[in-house]
Amino acid sequence: MRNYEIIHTEDTRGFHVVFSVTPEECHPRDCFDLTETELVDLCEKIDRGLYAWFDARVEVYQQGILLGSDFLGGCLYDTPMTFVKESEYYDDMIKNAIAEATHNLEKLYKSRNEVTA
Repeated sequence: MRNYEIIHTEDTRGFHVVFSVTPEECHPRDCFDLTETELVDLCEKIDRGLYAWFDARVEVYQQGILLGSDFLGGCLYDTPMTFVKESEYYDDMIKNAIAEATHNLEKLYKSRNEVTA
């Protein structure tokens, strides 16, 4: 099981959003088309903490219940907060997680109505 560090939380569209990261397990050579010199330079910058190399996770909750999530691997940014503030991927992840949550809520509501009918 991978350990995630919570970086940011916010409330939007009736959901509590939790953004967290875990170190990327994949080597950068498997994600980028770089020369060997560029790859060595990139890896040194990651090792020195000049870049963050991580997997991103967005989870959405209502009343403390996880209803939807989205994941994105191979994220390379100055910091995880740079991903939150400047990346369109972050907004897309929230949209995807909320879409899943909405779908799950609709299924639960329909199921509940069938039981009580």
